[in-house]
Amino acid sequence: MQVYLVKSAGSESGTLETIPEIEHLQLIEDNELGTLETILNNQEKVCIISESSIANILNVLPKTSARKKAIEVLKDKYLFRELVKDDDFEISQIDFRDILKLNIIKKSIIKPLKGCFGTAVKVVDKNTDLNQLQNEIASELERNGAVFSENVLTSDKFIVEDYIEGQEYAVDMFYNSKGEPCIVNVFCHPEPKHEQYLHMVYFSSKPTFEFILPIAKEFFRHLNDKLLVTDFPMHCEFKLMGTKLISIEINPMRFGGMGLGNMTYHAFNVNPYKYFSKDKEPDWTEILKSIDEDSYYVHFIAYNSFSKDKTTNRPNLPKLRKEFTEIRLEQLFDYQKQLAFGIFCLRENEQSLNRLLQINFDDYFEPIL
Repeated sequence: MQVYLVKSAGSESGTLETIPEIEHLQLIEDNELGTLETILNNQEKVCIISESSIANILNVLPKTSARKKAIEVLKDKYLFRELVKDDDFEISQIDFRDILKLNIIKKSIIKPLKGCFGTAVKVVDKNTDLNQLQNEIASELERNGAVFSENVLTSDKFIVEDYIEGQEYAVDMFYNSKGEPCIVNVFCHPEPKHEQYLHMVYFSSKPTFEFILPIAKEFFRHLNDKLLVTDFPMHCEFKLMGTKLISIEINPMRFGGMGLGNMTYHAFNVNPYKYFSKDKEPDWTEILKSIDEDSYYVHFIAYNSFSKDKTTNRPNLPKLRKEFTEIRLEQLFDYQKQLAFGIFCLRENEQSLNRLLQINFDDYFEPIL
């Protein structure tokens, strides 16, 4: 079956540049409203590249559409948390100007009501300097607001919620034509040493898949008792508490951004769009038989320097490449226009992966001669 892949002028780099070829994949622009409205109303299989397409998707979906209702709930972080939260989980909504009035008594997360790329997501506690916090958030919003629209990244509305302890994971999946969950990607998302590079590393491995897959399946089955969607892709982020996945956020209508959703192809030869088009899930039991237990397949985002002026400095690619064990894919961007200068799919061992998490990209930018 045909899959329509929707892009916009504001789509970030990474996905199209790394996507594997697929026979039944058709690329359309999200401003082709007549075409977009037709395929959505006909319940065709649709997958977007970027959060920047969400507004146009919502504009043409019928009010009674299960897809529309699901998107509206999932993209509003407050409504989403109400959908999936435990009874003892606290959440509140505030305006940007009220950050200085916060009374934080326990470890919490503050983040934009709508957000992307980890922009202005901050861990706070009773010792947080609120003036410094507000200034840091304003700075990130100004810098990344040039790349993401207000539909993707809100600058005035924020939520404050309890901090969820545990290792972070991400899952790419879709509900098939019967509403059953089909998982096409599982990642671990370790924290880097430098928090400004939040999304620098995601990795997949055989143990990660084997542990997370059955827990995630159970979560998605229960979730669709509420969403009631079919032919619906999602990129989902979780924290693991014991053997329970606590959902952090769910990004509807797409797989992982900046090429993350394509990493399963470059690591395991699994094309997520192909399985979406065929309405079936990969046979992970069979696929994982041939995967080395000690291999880590890494999606690595090479960020721009945060302290060096990119108009007078440029990335030192040869120096960065020396940090990698095996490069399976390299895709470079125009660092003058993007928030990063490239993405890499790597094969690493545990020791080299831990070393990558220590990287400071200030060390990999040099003066333009």
